[in-house]
Amino acid sequence: MSVKVMSYVWDIPLFKGSDKLVMLCLADHADDKGLCWPSIDTIARKSGVSPTTVKSTLKKLETAGWLAKKNQFKKADTGRLVRSNNQYQLPVLLLRKTADEQTDFEQSNFVRSKVEHSKFEQTKEPEGVGQISAGGRSESGYKPSIDPPIEPSGKDLVPSQLETGKPEEPVLFKIPLKGKHQEHAVTQSELFELRDLYPAVDVAQQLRNMIGWCQANPTRQKTSSGIKRFMHSWLCKEQDKGYAAQPPASQQRASTQDECEVIKRQIRQLEIDINNENAALISFQQRKSSASQEAAKSSEKKIKSLMAQRESLLDKLRGLDGD
Repeated sequence: MSVKVMSYVWDIPLFKGSDKLVMLCLADHADDKGLCWPSIDTIARKSGVSPTTVKSTLKKLETAGWLAKKNQFKKADTGRLVRSNNQYQLPVLLLRKTADEQTDFEQSNFVRSKVEHSKFEQTKEPEGVGQISAGGRSESGYKPSIDPPIEPSGKDLVPSQLETGKPEEPVLFKIPLKGKHQEHAVTQSELFELRDLYPAVDVAQQLRNMIGWCQANPTRQKTSSGIKRFMHSWLCKEQDKGYAAQPPASQQRASTQDECEVIKRQIRQLEIDINNENAALISFQQRKSSASQEAAKSSEKKIKSLMAQRESLLDKLRGLDGD
């Protein structure tokens, strides 16, 4: 168990509900480097959620970059390799950075609220109350308390009950709806989902087109129950046209940067796999059985394949960086 990694997870408010429960369970099993391999059933039992929820949560956390998963295998009594518990790598440095930023933010808010409270208490006293006259006695008869004021305690950073709501996502687009001050918010995850459903469409630009159409046709705006049907119908027509607009240069640069980050994560995962496979190879080579020798040959082939994949990704990354 790594208390350090668990403290980082506790201090990150982005994790809510099943996300925080699963991350805490992984941190409970991890070492200080963030490496662990609990089973799905163990995570479900300790976090109090179903195995199906655990699997979907792990996939969401892996997509967001909060963990890296590696499939593990072990040798059965028959000599065949069978599936074992997955290995999970938590990004300790990223967790620490995010937790420190949140702690700094809360401390600055606490200091500011304390100063404002002090100013408020000073201005709350009526004019002349507590002022000492030349005779050495308060004219109003007010006697200030000698007890120190009790400052309000700060908000507990660890809630008594775990929140079950989904983490808030950034809203990228707001489509006007029928009625005053009504809008449909398109979040980042919904944008990604629409891009997967309609790969031949520049979904972001089409959402802007929808906003423009709704603003230009206020009497034909959709209701909250019909807006998604309207969006999918619009995107289906564009998909059938085979429309694939080229994004502007700024979006291309952002896309290139995102692709670089994905490749870097893949390279780091390959390096972890290579290190693990080297450790397995050394273990096989120290044994004298024929099965171990066969397993060692298989490990050598796998290491060569992983090294080739790593070199290929490095070449691709150099091309994207312009080297």
